Amino acid sequence: MLNGTADGQQQEERYDLLVIEGVFNDCALLLAKALDLPFVYFNCMSPTPWLLDAVGSPLALDHFPHPGFSYTDQMSLWQRAVNALSGVMIVYFHRWVVMPTVDRVAANILGPGRNLTPVWDIEDRYLSLLMTNSHFSINYQFPMLPAVVQIGGLYCAPPKPLPQELESFVEASGDDGFILVSFGSIVKGSQVPDGIRFLFLSTFARLSQRVIFKWEDQPGENVSIPSNVKLLPWMPQQDLLGHPKIRLFINHGGLNSKQEAVYHGVPFIALPLFADQPINAQKAQDDGYAIRLDWDTLTEEILYDAIQRILTDPRYALRMKEVSALSRDEMTSALDRAVYWIEYVIRHGGAPHLRSASRQLSLHQRGFIDVMLVVVSIAFLVAYVAICMCRRAFLLLALAARKQQHDTPTRRMMGSAKKVD
Repeated sequence: MLNGTADGQQQEERYDLLVIEGVFNDCALLLAKALDLPFVYFNCMSPTPWLLDAVGSPLALDHFPHPGFSYTDQMSLWQRAVNALSGVMIVYFHRWVVMPTVDRVAANILGPGRNLTPVWDIEDRYLSLLMTNSHFSINYQFPMLPAVVQIGGLYCAPPKPLPQELESFVEASGDDGFILVSFGSIVKGSQVPDGIRFLFLSTFARLSQRVIFKWEDQPGENVSIPSNVKLLPWMPQQDLLGHPKIRLFINHGGLNSKQEAVYHGVPFIALPLFADQPINAQKAQDDGYAIRLDWDTLTEEILYDAIQRILTDPRYALRMKEVSALSRDEMTSALDRAVYWIEYVIRHGGAPHLRSASRQLSLHQRGFIDVMLVVVSIAFLVAYVAICMCRRAFLLLALAARKQQHDTPTRRMMGSAKKVD
């Protein structure tokens, strides 16, 4: 398709729009140019600085924390400095390092001598809007242009009936209920160290609740599985989260898991690993419906204590119900919003008018740094001129005073001489 060798079937196909994952996927912008189509960025996490920059949205680094940090919207001076510098640096790194690298790789693959459009210009020409996997009820707030659409909770759905075997296991939990444990699709059971594996199983063995543990691999011959624990390589997570007998969700702090927990009103314990997971977990803990634990300091007692706090302290469940109600109280669902704006872009053949013209400005212009430098320079110039004038005036006054002091004795002497005469 990019090198002009598409087969007949591809040539007959017609597309209206591209949806491109915006994180580390700049090479996909070449498709927008090849197909001459508008495109929409989809961001799988809270908005990153370079994607906000792409649509000309304010970065708001003074209060909107970078997804890679566990900062809040109430940052100290040092945290604001780190947040601002890292945000600006990553924007410039993406603009002046990542994008030119994609240009060079594309030129090498597609052949020398071709007049390829730089991906920066492709983005500027074909980008219509940014759809971000965030929601005002669970993420930190940031200034939003019309080109930024929040579709957090896109995957959330009402629960469906469980398979019979799983339903029987859950119903057998009685009034104690059950706990769901899943660390997403990236971490596999075989990757978990033996010490951590035994830590979880020994902790679960002390509980009266039943535990459903997502575990893709065989536990091994030397691993003893407690009678109240069920290991599954896959499970219907949302159907389990929506079950009335669920009491707690233990996860990795992933944004989708967090959104699903909030949608179904289940308090959780988060053990973040990387990327935006730490800030997701920290925000949930600060909002009062989750507990964040760290892998480096995790022990059986720490995990057991956190589980008991969630199970016995009603404030976590009550707070989660409040946040869940906030997340559901909308005029339209996330799916309907996504469909509407995608069709909007298609209907109008692109929507660059949604973006801000500030995209064409550099970050120092957007932050009024150049204006402030001019104002400060003028202030310094005025102050310098005023100081020079004051110094000149003081010098003249001093000279006049000295002259007056010198002239007074002379007049006295001349007056005395006249009396003698």
